Amino acid sequence: MIVWSRFTRPLAALVVAAALTVPSSPAATARTTGPGGDPVTNDAGVRFGILSHRGGRLEWPENSVEAYTHSVAAGFDAIETDIVFTSDGRGVMSHYDTLTDRCTQAGRAIHQMTLAQVAEVRCKDLSGQFTVPIPTFEQLAEALAADDEVGLTLDIKTYTGQSAAGRRSWAKKAIGLVKEHGLLSRTSVISFKWDTVLPTILAAAPKMYVLALDYGTMDLDRVRLAAKLGAGGYGIKMKYTSAYLATYVKAKGMDSVPWEVVGTEARAFTIHYGGLLQLFSTDTPTTSRRELVEGAIDLNPVPNPTTTTLDAPVTISDTTYRADRKQYKVVGTKAVPDAALAMLRDVTVTVTVTGGTGTGSLYIGASSSPTSSSTRVALPASGKTVTVRAPLGDGRKLRLWTTRTVKLTVKVVAYTRVRFA
Repeated sequence: MIVWSRFTRPLAALVVAAALTVPSSPAATARTTGPGGDPVTNDAGVRFGILSHRGGRLEWPENSVEAYTHSVAAGFDAIETDIVFTSDGRGVMSHYDTLTDRCTQAGRAIHQMTLAQVAEVRCKDLSGQFTVPIPTFEQLAEALAADDEVGLTLDIKTYTGQSAAGRRSWAKKAIGLVKEHGLLSRTSVISFKWDTVLPTILAAAPKMYVLALDYGTMDLDRVRLAAKLGAGGYGIKMKYTSAYLATYVKAKGMDSVPWEVVGTEARAFTIHYGGLLQLFSTDTPTTSRRELVEGAIDLNPVPNPTTTTLDAPVTISDTTYRADRKQYKVVGTKAVPDAALAMLRDVTVTVTVTGGTGTGSLYIGASSSPTSSSTRVALPASGKTVTVRAPLGDGRKLRLWTTRTVKLTVKVVAYTRVRFA
């Protein structure tokens, strides 16, 4: 399941099977209601709904007319689906440009096929038979026309080797189709190539909510770029998403939207750091809506910061710091295992003055973060130790500098994660 969230506009969803958090239409609202007919909300006033991921691919064939039609008829809050373009410029709904073995003609690239050729392809239905055609955007629009309250989350795909101009062309075509079919007010966009296409999308649709997703680890420069270009949300894989990253993304005015959110604790993290409207994007929307309405999902997760003390301190620095010269120290897996990066709040380090005057100040913070966010402590006397907590930044690094030249030994002694019972 995926979880959407947004402060002033609706957001995305949390995938508990293999997903992300994604945004919904800027104008959409959650229509899912509880047993008494009231919106499903939590104690903080957050409103929840259901996003049918790829049309609900475990209930109906993914990205199919059948999936779209049933999702609309069921009255889910929104549909998430994917668009690629044929060689003759027609938009068709497929998660992959290169056909996988779930379809006939596996290995062929849709962007090298005409619409007529794509129309001959058949993909597997839920029984494993090759019976399902790849729909066009027009067929998606026709399904959505049956209920103008169902939102659309459109993932504009690209392909390996596609030029920047080609990516921009696809983005422009996709928004053109959204406009042509009167879906602009209820559509949001997902993009993994947002650094190329976001300006194109917003030039064509200035109010469009665009979710910028990245494949790599935390990169605060990417967060700042996404905010500068006008993204509504930003996210990387949940396994790399720390509490600091989620907070930093929100501080830049965007929704924190991790993807590949698996399990109830990761979902709780996403709910806790999400916005005022959150749609659970799920492959089983009927089941997920029942769980949501019946109260089977904890909508009020309580954070429980949990500290793990290392069996033995790990030295990350034993060197001289020149006055006002920043140094960046890696906190490796021996100190913080890869599995602990998700939901990591900070690390605890001891700093011992082993040479120099021991006067002045020490600043420590996450690498690539604003220097103003650093923690300042007074340097202790020579031979003395001070304990400091700080979040990890890009590349698992801490940024340290002093106002006086001094030799320091820095050791990681513990790390703290934001856990949810």
